[in-house]
Amino acid sequence: MSKLNANKEKFPQLEDALQSPVLTLYLDDQALTLLKTRTILKDSKHCCIIIATNKGSRKLRNLKTLYHGMAALNKLKYQLCQEYCLSDTSLIGIYPSLQYPACVYQLNTNADRYVSANVLPCGNSAVIGTIKYFIGRLLGANPAVGGLGLLVHRK
Repeated sequence: MSKLNANKEKFPQLEDALQSPVLTLYLDDQALTLLKTRTILKDSKHCCIIIATNKGSRKLRNLKTLYHGMAALNKLKYQLCQEYCLSDTSLIGIYPSLQYPACVYQLNTNADRYVSANVLPCGNSAVIGTIKYFIGRLLGANPAVGGLGLLVHRK
């Protein structure tokens, strides 16, 4: 079984929510992800590249993964924009996890502000909430998200 089919079976609810083929981004092999994305974009007009950012209870590791994931997705976005005539690209946040997405929303929009204020956990105290807010502003995504994605639409 190919890795492309494995993703289809791994995240069926996310594919249903996005109505798009889903690829998993592995930070140690971004070239393979780019190759798979090119393959999908030959047949389909859209796809989504995802990465899990909240993998456990270790907060510092999750923040590091969030930072590296956001940087890798922005790099892929730039590379794909250079190669293809894309009609739309958008970074998305997925909460609480990639396997069971209750909320999928576009980052840096009104939806992002609404989800951050009303859906995502904010912490027990005002100090923790403020720290999460500043980390979210610095990294570009709320640290409570379970995953990030890059939604790509080709003309």
